[in-house]
Amino acid sequence: MLYIFSSMINFRSIIVLFGTIMLLSCKNDVQDVNRIAVGDIYPEMTGYELEMIYSDSARIKYKVITSEYIKMTEGEEKYEEFPKGLNAISYDKEGKVMGSIKCKYAKKFEEKSLWEARNEVVVINAEGKKLETELLYWDVEKQIIYSDRYVKLTSGEQVIEGHKGFKSDQDMNNPMFYGITGKVEIENKNSQ
Repeated sequence: MLYIFSSMINFRSIIVLFGTIMLLSCKNDVQDVNRIAVGDIYPEMTGYELEMIYSDSARIKYKVITSEYIKMTEGEEKYEEFPKGLNAISYDKEGKVMGSIKCKYAKKFEEKSLWEARNEVVVINAEGKKLETELLYWDVEKQIIYSDRYVKLTSGEQVIEGHKGFKSDQDMNNPMFYGITGKVEIENKNSQ
């Protein structure tokens, strides 16, 4: 039988020895710490219940209202994300509303100048044309919008459906539909 606690000196020696062993066994390799830290990429900015203004040369281009916002500037892809959707309103040079878009999820890819809108996407242009789809892309530099999913365009009494998507200028003035069906009024100019 071993009597470790036979004297106070032995007890203190054991505690000091145990503490020293624990201290020496807990070392951090700087490379390991850096490797772990590099794997963790955090947003540059997050926000809730926001109204954001995007402008160019002191002119408001569009306003975005969102419940949640995430901006990522680290890692391979830089983007702004709107996980709970957004309501965006675009303006012309005179400050008049040109159109709006609502969706339940959106993402803006910085380097590509590309917006992606998903889930119950509704776009209304200055003329009141309404586009509905589940997925929509907006290429800001090329000034086009497009989708490879079902889309429905309503303009007054006219309804056009593209079952395989569509492509158009960003103002929806010249849409081209794929897999088209619809109801369109045609003016009859029968001259007899």
